[in-house]
Amino acid sequence: MTNLTNVKWDEFPARADPRDQVSKNFVFFELTKSETAERHAIDNAFSGATTAQAAVYLCRNVLQAVRDAFGSYSPNSVYRSQALERTLKKKRKPWVSKSQHAKGQACDIEIPGMSNIELAQWVTENLEFDQVILECFNAAKGPNSGWVHVSLKPPGKSTNRRQILSYVMSPTSGKYVYVDGLQESP
Repeated sequence: MTNLTNVKWDEFPARADPRDQVSKNFVFFELTKSETAERHAIDNAFSGATTAQAAVYLCRNVLQAVRDAFGSYSPNSVYRSQALERTLKKKRKPWVSKSQHAKGQACDIEIPGMSNIELAQWVTENLEFDQVILECFNAAKGPNSGWVHVSLKPPGKSTNRRQILSYVMSPTSGKYVYVDGLQESP
């Protein structure tokens, strides 16, 4: 285990020991871990240095900031390889995901004991971000229903949009849709 917290994000290697420290409280493994990848024997290693660097930037500026504010948690998902994205989205080759997860620029998070809508609001008020999406949140199912998607583009990779959305069940179609703002799913 090596402490890589002093390695600049844009100089971070594509590969590191899973136990290497990338920020004060996160290790390299947490940026690529996936129960789905493990169950399906999918290699979820970073596709290259650019994706690893984006994930380290995201970790240091979003994941660590949330941990500093609210205490210990582990992200649900950060980087997702194209093979993992195809499995999750039930797509076949040659389909290519455009998700920011596949670029190392997004994470899905929850904080035990904290409402996801409160977490999403805190992120929008306190952190730099590209998108904050409150996904599948329904207070009737409990404060931790759904999750919070946060994306952040590293410097030099275009402007962060500061887009705030919710992914909610449409009462008319019965399908999930994106809507502006932080909203509870009916």
